[in-house]
Amino acid sequence: MGRLNNFSRMNNRVIKAVVFDMDGTMCIPQPWMFPAMRSAVGLNDKSIDILTYIDELPTEAARTEANLRIEEVEEKAMREMLPQPGLVELLEFLTVNNISKNICTRNVIKPVDYLLTRFIPKDYSKFEHIITRDFRPTKPNPDPLLHIAKKLNIESNEMMMIGDSFDDMKSGRSAGCVTVLLKNHVNGNVLTEHDKLVDTAVNSLSDVIKIVETLNGHQTEIHSYQH
Repeated sequence: MGRLNNFSRMNNRVIKAVVFDMDGTMCIPQPWMFPAMRSAVGLNDKSIDILTYIDELPTEAARTEANLRIEEVEEKAMREMLPQPGLVELLEFLTVNNISKNICTRNVIKPVDYLLTRFIPKDYSKFEHIITRDFRPTKPNPDPLLHIAKKLNIESNEMMMIGDSFDDMKSGRSAGCVTVLLKNHVNGNVLTEHDKLVDTAVNSLSDVIKIVETLNGHQTEIHSYQH
């Protein structure tokens, strides 16, 4: 399990809701996808956010064309998608303990639906809120997470944001959520360059179970998914 880097900051938290990023978090990272999206729209400057770039194209026709091109990349990624190890185990734990499950992604809804219907048992596939890039502003802005908290009628500091990127951690920290970074072979810079955004880092989604149990004072029920 990951070390609770900022445990003192998390004292007296009770986690009532978990928000998942999708790409690289609920499914195994596909590092080729984002460079392919940038290439598809001719964006070579890595410092420019791709959705911002598309939004600022001069004509509606250009914006429509660019969106279609990145959706083609996302379609290919969807067909190659595989679930993250520990995902079903964590979703079962949250379901059994009545902890709200939510998704906040910069993707569109089709790959989300594909993931939930193909890889998640029906009993654990109900998510209260699924926020896609149709909601603006997107991550790393805190607004999507604050929107979820408001809809759930809870405080944002009662939510946990699980993700694999700077955008996820920045959005979560700015909203006041507990932030959990799922480590992989391409996101080490988030911990080295932006460690203050991360409350804890884990190697597997199943590690989150113990973190929630710790924060909730072991009031949750230990319940592991049986394959």
